[in-house]
Amino acid sequence: MSPNNPTTASNPNGLSQRPLPPDQISPKAVVLKVMQLKNVARRNWKLLVIFLAIGAGIGFIYDLMNKKPAVYSADILFNLGGGGGASGGLGELGALAGAFGIGQGTPDANIFVGDNFLIYAKSRPVLEKTLMKNDTINGKDTMLVNYYIRHSGIRDKEWEKSDTLRSFYFSRIKKPSEYTKLEQIAMSDICTRIATEMSVTQPERKSSFMELRCAMEDEMLAATFLTSHLETIEEDYRQKQTKKSREMYDLLKDRADSIARVMNRTDSRLAQYIDQNQQIVVAQGKVTETKLQRNSSFLSTLYYQALQSADNMRLSMIREAPLFTIIKGVYYPLYKDVPSTLGVQAGIALALVLAVIVIFLRETYRSVMQEK
Repeated sequence: MSPNNPTTASNPNGLSQRPLPPDQISPKAVVLKVMQLKNVARRNWKLLVIFLAIGAGIGFIYDLMNKKPAVYSADILFNLGGGGGASGGLGELGALAGAFGIGQGTPDANIFVGDNFLIYAKSRPVLEKTLMKNDTINGKDTMLVNYYIRHSGIRDKEWEKSDTLRSFYFSRIKKPSEYTKLEQIAMSDICTRIATEMSVTQPERKSSFMELRCAMEDEMLAATFLTSHLETIEEDYRQKQTKKSREMYDLLKDRADSIARVMNRTDSRLAQYIDQNQQIVVAQGKVTETKLQRNSSFLSTLYYQALQSADNMRLSMIREAPLFTIIKGVYYPLYKDVPSTLGVQAGIALALVLAVIVIFLRETYRSVMQEK
């Protein structure tokens, strides 16, 4: 066999050895590659460490400049039970209304049913009623809207570029009709922000339970706002749900008061007439006395009937009033969600990629120079 034949080679034992196929790698080649990589790492480890340190430092500075505050989540699970005035209560209203010539109409759509309630609970009028309340926070009587301005982060985000709004506070509790232009702008921004921080959901479609949840940057703010907002919803719900009954009750109360005034005047006239005519024997005088007694007795009957109707209406209002049952309230400590910082990780990853590229170019240049 010719020694110049490229397809064969002789080993020390005189045996021919075939070369490996192109798609296979010998263990010797693997070991050599590993030794080369080890040598490359030994020559360039300082460069790699410098790149990683620079990348981690840049990422750390980025995290500090873009650090996001922790968010505290609070939730309340409750059941909204409707009053009993939808059927029986309206029948009693109709019976009482008949005495005053008032007809019974078709009830309006209920805004507290289904998806209507989900929209209603986040609406601006209800949010304003909650914010315009005094609450005891950290032992101090504080307007909730001013506490929100101080601790929600709105001054550092939405109002960052407005010096006027950054120093703004509400002076006292007001109705929306009393707001100044600046107060209207501030309240609009606050309600818009709260609408993104709060949610009202129904955990199970087949259940009547509702869940009110909010996530804010201050633990006390999140818990206090959520509790106060549920109280506001209950109060507003109660007023709207019993509006007709309250109007009827006020009407019956006014009627009873007017009858009482007329009855008192009649009783006074009767007593005065009896005092002045104790010895009267004329029939005409007896007729007048009998007439006054009859009027007094009739007015007394009407008065007690009016009082009974008012009491019945008050019981009807109690039956119609909604029942809010809190299944799970707010418990401390609230769940704290700390936003993850990815600047250091991203800086290290980018630095590693750049270091590998630089080392590759450096080793390539070194290899070329050695060949020359």
